[in-house]
Amino acid sequence: MTQREIAQRAGFPKPNVLSMMKTGETKVPIERIPALAEACDVDPIDFARIAMLEYHPEIWGTLNLVFDPKLTNAVLLL
Repeated sequence: MTQREIAQRAGFPKPNVLSMMKTGETKVPIERIPALAEACDVDPIDFARIAMLEYHPEIWGTLNLVFDPKLTNAVLLL
């Protein structure tokens, strides 16, 4: 799949934003992770986990302390 196709499927008006994400010029918008995951046919939970670890490791660590295993169990029930 081309960057143009991924951008279209994820709702980005221009495919160059994907290039900017790949090179680190811009971050993946957290709110766009579900659409990007679907467009790339990847697990949105894994995608979100990787993004949070990369961009906000302290927040992710706190969320894991507060919600895990409840968060993990809730995800499994969905």
